[in-house]
Amino acid sequence: MNSFVSKFARRLSFDSVMGGTVATIGTVVLMEAYFRTDLGDAETSKACRYPPTSTILTKDHIRELERNNMVVIHNVLTPTMLQGARNSIQKMGKIFDSDNHSNDEDVRRDATCVIRESDAKFQHGHDSLIHCIKLLRGVPYLLDRFQYNVSSSFNVPKQCQLSRYISDGQLYGYKRHLDRCTESLSEMGLLGWLRASDYRHRSVTCILYLNSPDWNSGGNLRCYRGKETVEERETFTDVNPTGGTLIIFDSEKVEHEVLPSTKDRYALTLWINGERKEVIDT
Repeated sequence: MNSFVSKFARRLSFDSVMGGTVATIGTVVLMEAYFRTDLGDAETSKACRYPPTSTILTKDHIRELERNNMVVIHNVLTPTMLQGARNSIQKMGKIFDSDNHSNDEDVRRDATCVIRESDAKFQHGHDSLIHCIKLLRGVPYLLDRFQYNVSSSFNVPKQCQLSRYISDGQLYGYKRHLDRCTESLSEMGLLGWLRASDYRHRSVTCILYLNSPDWNSGGNLRCYRGKETVEERETFTDVNPTGGTLIIFDSEKVEHEVLPSTKDRYALTLWINGERKEVIDT
């Protein structure tokens, strides 16, 4: 009898320890997922005010963004600024990592890196590229100023993504997708849903192209407009990634893809997080 009790106690102790360990690990994993974010040092739109952005983004542009879910603005960089930004990219060279993205190669085939204006490597001789980052980060201030009616309460990341689609004889691109995660908790599972917090709250996408000013080498951004009825043919708008072109679009509504290019193609992207406004029908 004593032997049976002793074995039972040992088994109970082992099960308890293992159960406690599993519970602890599960809690740690969930907590890591809950607190995982690239927005830990994000700023308010007001803190990102940048006067040069006000010279290129107007109230009319915001109204067009509301109507069409996207707006394209050309020649937002002077030739000198554009050339300076391109020179900075060439100097950085090896900062690109072709494996530095979370998508499979059959989804996107580009090289990316994260850059901030505060990065030490940008403090000398990279004023034009810093200007480009500040231009993008200045957009949400104007969305608030001109009362953008789709989203608000913006969190503005300090980092932008610089991407390069390499032309090496293969056709590179990025398959059709949305920039905001719209999957539900049941579809993603608790862990995936928590880890996608930043992705689930993207509101506005801003892309500034840093290619040559006479770009004619493909790589268009194809933005789909959808269709009102089943019988209608789906329409889209192709945006040529000419250097100095800025496109702003609704991250939740505009599906888009990057078409193949025949030359190296560069884009600077900022994803602005925010809360969707409730639309009240009148």
